[in-house]
Amino acid sequence: METLWTPLFAFMIFTLGFGLLGDIISKKTKAIISAIIVGCTIYLVGFISGIIPKDAVDNTGLPAIMTNFGIALMITNLGTMINLKSLIQEWKTVVVSCFGLVGIAIVAFTIGSWLFGRDYALTSAPPLSGAIIATVLTTDAANAAGRPDLAAFATLICAMQMFIGLPLASKALKMEANRLLNESKNGMANNTTAKKEWNLNFKILPDTPQWMQTPGIILFKLSFVACIGTLLSNITMFGDRTTPLLNVNIAYLLCGIIAMEIGFLERDALVKSNSFGILMLGTLAVLPGNFKSVTLDSLLKMLTPLVGMLVLSALGIIILCVIAGKFFHYSPAISAAVGLTALFGYPCTQIITDEVVSSLPVSDEEKEAIHNQLLPKMLIAGFTTVTIASVIFAGIIIPMIF
Repeated sequence: METLWTPLFAFMIFTLGFGLLGDIISKKTKAIISAIIVGCTIYLVGFISGIIPKDAVDNTGLPAIMTNFGIALMITNLGTMINLKSLIQEWKTVVVSCFGLVGIAIVAFTIGSWLFGRDYALTSAPPLSGAIIATVLTTDAANAAGRPDLAAFATLICAMQMFIGLPLASKALKMEANRLLNESKNGMANNTTAKKEWNLNFKILPDTPQWMQTPGIILFKLSFVACIGTLLSNITMFGDRTTPLLNVNIAYLLCGIIAMEIGFLERDALVKSNSFGILMLGTLAVLPGNFKSVTLDSLLKMLTPLVGMLVLSALGIIILCVIAGKFFHYSPAISAAVGLTALFGYPCTQIITDEVVSSLPVSDEEKEAIHNQLLPKMLIAGFTTVTIASVIFAGIIIPMIF
């Protein structure tokens, strides 16, 4: 049996769980059950039962790639995906959604720590703020600190959070859609209000010649920017500090944003270099390896803090976002919906919006008007929480845990 689990065979099984089966089930359930849940469940059961060897994921070589340079490239690439113009136009949504992360932090430091212990409560906070990348940062820190149990707990949080986030956000969107319809019938809504256009252009470098837009050159430039991020972070470790003042992951993100805005990096550079797929597989590969030390007894002990932190954090998000929304004249429903995007992100933000609007018993014209009001907020909110704020949030919270 041992000879069967060669690196190639281990990679095939990994892509079977997270790729083939995960993608099929995700599409059939309209992303309610994600590939992360499918893959992590397969490995959790496999490790506990002994069917899958403990070193199977490590043998694929993917975790080593991510540890050495993959995560740095992924986070720097996130910076190239940010559209500052859209963020500024929907700045109220950005602020309201970020208050959801404040709600997660308050829950983690107060009632979560009191009920489930500080370690479990704080470890759950970064994954709840933004899924995969924030989870990988947390699990890496937990394993480095000799706490594989907390790495496994963070992975479970990541895998299960959408089960509470999606139903609550869907309900909130339905409430908001009905509110907008009622206002429209009463002549109170104004769906044609034009938004102020922001002409932002920080580009100072000329377009990269076509002959230089090769995968190798794009990857070199992305790696160069990531190295600058590492250097900037190291510079802030002065005096008696044992950790940099500027977290390296935040530095990667900021350098990626700046490099894209000035024209040095292409937008979504990893996709253009044909490297995104393998690095995303590598990112996913970091997660199931955290289950190799989990036993059935330890899994059962995690269930209470797992469910408790999911429920309490969702409540914290809703309460803080509703409070923040009042200052910007957002309804409680849309405030809650944009805050809850931290628990699932794209493409679920678009999927549930489309489903809610399509279920409305109104004309196609009215559906389109409602859709045009809801979708931009949900997309921007999900992008803000999952892509940007979660990395910053993780960079602040993780040093407090380990």
